[in-house]
Amino acid sequence: MNQFLTLVKLEFLNGTQRNKNASIFSRIKKWLLILLGLGCVIALILYALGSILGVCLEANLNHEFIVYYVFIVQIVQLFFGISITTKTLYFKTDNNMLKLPVSGKMLFLAKITYLFIYELIFTTILALPVFILYGVQTMQGLGFYLMLLPNLIFLPCIPFLFALLFSVPAMYLVGYLKNKFIVMFILYIITLAFGFIVYIYGLKFIMSFLDNEITNIFSSDTIFNIKQYANYLIFALLFKNSLLLYNFIPSFFVNIGLVCILIFVIFIFADKIYLKIILSNNEKDLKPFKSKKDIKYRSIESALFFREFINIFRSPNYSFQYLTVVATTPLMVYFSSEIASSIGVSKIGQGVLPGIIVLVLIMFLSMGTSFAATSVTREGGNFFHTKLIPVKYSKQILIKFLIYLFVSIPAIFISTFILAFAGFINYISAVLIAVSVSFIIIGNIASSILLDIKRPQFYYLDDGEVTNTNKNINSSISIGFLIAVLMGIGSIIMSFFVSLPSMYLVLFGFGIPYMIIESFVLFFKLEKRYRSIEL
Repeated sequence: MNQFLTLVKLEFLNGTQRNKNASIFSRIKKWLLILLGLGCVIALILYALGSILGVCLEANLNHEFIVYYVFIVQIVQLFFGISITTKTLYFKTDNNMLKLPVSGKMLFLAKITYLFIYELIFTTILALPVFILYGVQTMQGLGFYLMLLPNLIFLPCIPFLFALLFSVPAMYLVGYLKNKFIVMFILYIITLAFGFIVYIYGLKFIMSFLDNEITNIFSSDTIFNIKQYANYLIFALLFKNSLLLYNFIPSFFVNIGLVCILIFVIFIFADKIYLKIILSNNEKDLKPFKSKKDIKYRSIESALFFREFINIFRSPNYSFQYLTVVATTPLMVYFSSEIASSIGVSKIGQGVLPGIIVLVLIMFLSMGTSFAATSVTREGGNFFHTKLIPVKYSKQILIKFLIYLFVSIPAIFISTFILAFAGFINYISAVLIAVSVSFIIIGNIASSILLDIKRPQFYYLDDGEVTNTNKNINSSISIGFLIAVLMGIGSIIMSFFVSLPSMYLVLFGFGIPYMIIESFVLFFKLEKRYRSIEL
């Protein structure tokens, strides 16, 4: 038992970035920000689902609301679980744990315990507020609230166990595609675009509830069909019965039976197969380097650019962070503008649309350019090369700086000109928005690189690849989101009081000084600051 608990503790230590030198103030601030973020997520969930629940209660679909919501939560859990399970069980950079005198089964059990705790936290955030809201609005008795805790523990079990089974083919698929960059990139783009389209149409659906337009489609036939389809969602239906104490005994034993069968299959897998898979994965990567390339002579600048691109595209994880969000920005901005035009603009006024475009553009591009906050640390153990080569540090950083401009600035102009072509804004507005947002994004990139120079966080395990977000990336995203809210919401509010030209003056009045100040601070005394960085 002590061995198992120690392994679980090691999983959590490897899964979190701990800073023993952090002050109490920094830790308190970190937890306050986490709680604030969770509070915002829960508030949005309750706001979105409160009106939907009200409409369902009017249509006598209160049980079906639970069934369909649980079904959606379980689908989200399944995909979230497959992703994190595949990464943790097969691709996590903790190979030193294989050197410990423990069995493969014990290691597997520790890892899935760690995973299940994360799934349980994730489920609680998604489900508990909604269940409490349901209980309050339907005036449930004490039994409902007493059943919340055991059912919340049970809710992630089925999708979690299926995720463990599906993680094996997912692992082989990822391993097969690992070095096929073009295929991986296309799949990333398709997946992200599909997810965003589903999100957009889901948002439209929720907005129609908030406007009470959806009540018109709840005919008697529609209600009958909704009730019938709910009977086919077996796992969600069993959960609903358990939560609402409806046909409780048979539902309970079916649930327990399903979980026991899946646990037995997982146990056999852990005992017979798991250790062989992870050992074969590690041995598969140990291949001799056979590539023979002719030496090409390049200028210093082109050689630095080439080195930077190689450093990014050697990793599917890096190339995803560098390209995918930025490449899908035009699609995201287009659909966001479509929603704003069909829902908000028709009621509030055409003047709010530029503010919404600014908000969405800065927000998404801040996520894409936050990768700049790993400019130094993603060098890993090769960082000393940057100090040895006979090139000024300022020139090396300038190349890194320009690398992000090559993808972010075209994405901005493509996004705004697509909107102009679609008729959402005119071409003059498209140019003004694109230029002003470009100034802000340039400032964001400079700020992100500076964050990484001031407080670099190098990784020493295995290949040193930065696979998780660190505090520099989080800070970069936070700064970008703050600016997006200030500029976007500020522009929307200004549209009620001033003309569009005045709004653009404010954007330029912030963007130009922000770009100049951040770029100056980045390169001022850069040689000295960079020289002081140590591995």
